[in-house]
Amino acid sequence: MVRRAGGWVPPLARLGYAAKGIVFMLVGWIALQAAMDAGSPQGSAGALASLTDERGGRVALLMIAAGLLCHVAWRAVQALIDPEHPGGIDARRVAMRAFYALSGVIYTSLALTAWRLSQGRPDGSGEGQTLWVRRLLEQPFGTWLVMAVGIGVMLYGLQQIHAAWTGNLDKRMTGSAHAHVSRGVRLVGRIGTAARGIVFLPIGWFVFGAGREYRAENAADTAEVLRMLGHGWLLMAVAAGLVAYGIYQLAKAVYRRIDAPA
Repeated sequence: MVRRAGGWVPPLARLGYAAKGIVFMLVGWIALQAAMDAGSPQGSAGALASLTDERGGRVALLMIAAGLLCHVAWRAVQALIDPEHPGGIDARRVAMRAFYALSGVIYTSLALTAWRLSQGRPDGSGEGQTLWVRRLLEQPFGTWLVMAVGIGVMLYGLQQIHAAWTGNLDKRMTGSAHAHVSRGVRLVGRIGTAARGIVFLPIGWFVFGAGREYRAENAADTAEVLRMLGHGWLLMAVAAGLVAYGIYQLAKAVYRRIDAPA
């Protein structure tokens, strides 16, 4: 039996989706400005760093850090308990739990970055993608591990594009009382999910290449991929899609049904 979760799970999950949405909207907004020859695209850490010069930016960063930690807690619940799929464990559910765990690690790092920035300290991101690729390459079978990660990222990017094309997004979005609002949220989600998938494809390819050539510096993160798009309509389209993905995450914070074991 599954019931709608009570207690602390839904509030944390909703705050987490909201914080995640804000980060994606920031990344997309900065990329939109860059597309109009105003600055350079940034990844998540760079987008958060842009808030440090804004009035009230450090307070906003502290709130974002707290929200991202809420998302980490929700991912931990999904990875350890998987409350929304209580009917046993198969290969697909094991893979999804691993994905939730990896997502939790990534957003833990981003939350720490936001917290450091809120304290006026360097973000500590170092070389970003290159740093963790280098560390992975140093492990036994490091080349194969990095190549496997790259393939996994590309497959996930393709899955996101396929989900956007078919409209097979989050089935736990309950929608709203107004059908046209529900359709609008779904359209925004499809646009945003497609843009996210498009960004993941080259990230995965460069990570794969870094493993194949044993050169960590060949890896590219979100900021570098966006910069490769240049200034113009292509960057503008992807940037608008990332903003849309952020809006969709905010919609999830409001409309998504969150279940837990009875």
